[in-house]
Amino acid sequence: MFCDKFCRQNSFAYKTDLHVHTAASDGAYLPRKTVELAAKKGISFLAITDHDTTAGLAEAAQECRKYKLNFFSGIELSTIYKEDELHILGYSFDWTNTRMRETVWQLQKARKTRIEKMVAKLTQIGIKIKFEEVSKQSSAQNLGRVHLALALLDKGVVNSIDEAFKKYLNPGCPAFVPRYKLTPFIALEIIKEAHGIPVLAHPGLVNCDKVIPLLVEKGLQGIEVFHPRHSKEDELFYFKLAQNYNLIITGGSDFHGHEEKDMDNLGEMKVPLHSIKQLKNLTG
Repeated sequence: MFCDKFCRQNSFAYKTDLHVHTAASDGAYLPRKTVELAAKKGISFLAITDHDTTAGLAEAAQECRKYKLNFFSGIELSTIYKEDELHILGYSFDWTNTRMRETVWQLQKARKTRIEKMVAKLTQIGIKIKFEEVSKQSSAQNLGRVHLALALLDKGVVNSIDEAFKKYLNPGCPAFVPRYKLTPFIALEIIKEAHGIPVLAHPGLVNCDKVIPLLVEKGLQGIEVFHPRHSKEDELFYFKLAQNYNLIITGGSDFHGHEEKDMDNLGEMKVPLHSIKQLKNLTG
């Protein structure tokens, strides 16, 4: 396919991963351990993109200097558009920016409230679980559904994280509670106000194709073409779309570290050299 040829022509000897999570959100490893794993995989360009938090960035940046990795600050903001969930990645932004800090605080507070409501729903259907059992799953107290899934796994209620989501935590399931409704347009504003680069995450996994032109109009600058759960057809479609709208083509493993396949994918997604240059040039 043409996008494969493009990446062969524009790729380079250094491994890159622009979508990595740590224990600061719902990853398995602390930022310093995550960077160590990235270094062992031979990654040279790394972005830490935890969900709705910047808590792990300072530690990750310090560790990247230690291992001589090129570091991009990142975040993955969870947003809602017409009841569909979209994730907006932000790169190379100032994480001390006031609006970014206020947004992160608000999102963390909303996450805690959401988990409390989900725990209450589980209790109502006969599953005895306490908020404290969920809370201890997160070292950073930036709670998400995966921490609830891990608590259910620990209690023997389910046999896997995937089962927890499918039986209890996904939309339409008994314990599901909608997330705080941050719109993607506000997310774009926040990232750009912090002098960052907003990128649409894994579009092939969500219902977002029709809104992409509007996102571009409102300031979207990139799209995650290469992702472990994208098919070849997805890659080709979003590659062409990125070219049509002059968007930066990015890629990442969406590493969390809870499953063996996560380690296999770390640093293995294609990211053209041209994209790295664009991310660097746009941020100075």
